[in-house]
Amino acid sequence: MELVIPGLITAGAAIGCGLARRHQARRLAHLLNAQSSSIAELHELQTTVAQQLGGGSFKERIKLSAEVLCNEPLLAPWSGEPCVAYRQTITNLLEVRKESTYTDSEGRNHTDINWERRDETLSELERRCDFKLRQGAASIALDPAGAELEMETVFNSVEPPQSNNNLTSRSLGVRRTENIFRANGMVFVLAECNDANGELCLQAPAEGGTFVVRRGNEEDFSQAIRSWRRIWSVTTIALTGTSLILMLLAII
Repeated sequence: MELVIPGLITAGAAIGCGLARRHQARRLAHLLNAQSSSIAELHELQTTVAQQLGGGSFKERIKLSAEVLCNEPLLAPWSGEPCVAYRQTITNLLEVRKESTYTDSEGRNHTDINWERRDETLSELERRCDFKLRQGAASIALDPAGAELEMETVFNSVEPPQSNNNLTSRSLGVRRTENIFRANGMVFVLAECNDANGELCLQAPAEGGTFVVRRGNEEDFSQAIRSWRRIWSVTTIALTGTSLILMLLAII
């Protein structure tokens, strides 16, 4: 019966991996179902829809590649880099004392002491600003709220530990990291385009769905999704098989 608990834990992990696989499958479906478009075509479509149905009636799931345009970018405080988004994280790097007791073959009790690495997030701050995308002379606004932004690390520093060690934990230092999304360059966007606020804007789908702003192109994004879907599929199958074996052995 001692195999029941590991079997249940493995089954739970298999379910989690299965959900992760389904999440990637949905992301791929959102990507494939989105309409490839240019910014100029979106403006033309919006004009046509507005003439027929009135302003605020246009809504379309789209994907496109364009250049980031931001006249008033944010300045990341630690690195000083201009950006349209940044995330700062302060993490306490810790080692925590762990004791485990066991009895040897002669009935004597022993205690093993190990130090386990554990990182504790002390604070996290993220800021984003609206910006535009440009293709030639055509441009469109983008509201980054809720977007999956593919940020890059531009600042990573570890400060020496303070003298606050005790019998149960000891500090290895404090890490400060800063990730940004630069205010220039080409990006690939998967989003909803609508004119609900009076002008065309790319933003998070109102009824749920994938909203991504990332470097690279559609093919890069598609390959990344398919790769993760394969990884989660294989892991789900392996964990499910392991769970079944453990449960069968527990019953036997």
